[in-house]
Amino acid sequence: MKKIILSLAVLAGAAGAANAQTGVKYGLKGGFNGSSYTGSNTKGLDYKAGFAAGVFLNFGLSDNFSVQPEFLYSQKGASQDDVSYGTPAINVTRKDALGYLDVPLMFRYNVGEDGKGFFVELGPQGSFILHRRQFVEDGSGKEISGSRVTTTDPLNKAILGYVGGVGYQITSGVQLGVRYTGDFMRINKDSNNDFRNSVFQFQVGYAFGGK
Repeated sequence: MKKIILSLAVLAGAAGAANAQTGVKYGLKGGFNGSSYTGSNTKGLDYKAGFAAGVFLNFGLSDNFSVQPEFLYSQKGASQDDVSYGTPAINVTRKDALGYLDVPLMFRYNVGEDGKGFFVELGPQGSFILHRRQFVEDGSGKEISGSRVTTTDPLNKAILGYVGGVGYQITSGVQLGVRYTGDFMRINKDSNNDFRNSVFQFQVGYAFGGK
């Protein structure tokens, strides 16, 4: 965890040094998450809806290239239908809802001028677990009493991953984007469980400052 934080801090510091000659933007963003797991033993898992929201800084290195660290609260997890549960057994939906602090460091290239227009972005991401809510729902969508698990003890507290996406920066400061974020590391400490977060994100943001 310390190595991940240090690496992100060094990269963000380098971007900050570049800001001395180029200017900086800052802003807010949020949007929809569609999350599931990849890895072994994930057959039958479905995507679960969630959201992500937070703040960002954008350090312009040129008219077309910038570095953008972000701090986002992000809901992840997965859903599975038609799971046998209880005695006598009934079919239920099992959901695993995870909350993370995501810290992506995006390297962004704008096709247009002055940081406007279409852009592509790619970068590493550190994710830090905040909470977990694992439970099952009956056929009516009601949570079954006694099924909830909230401990994060079996989970890795810090995970290294990656982010890639495309978007459009509107002249007014509004930006729209679509991203995919995945993990290099499994979410569980148990080596027999190779679940890794897999998230599609649809985001809207607003940038202040800069040119």
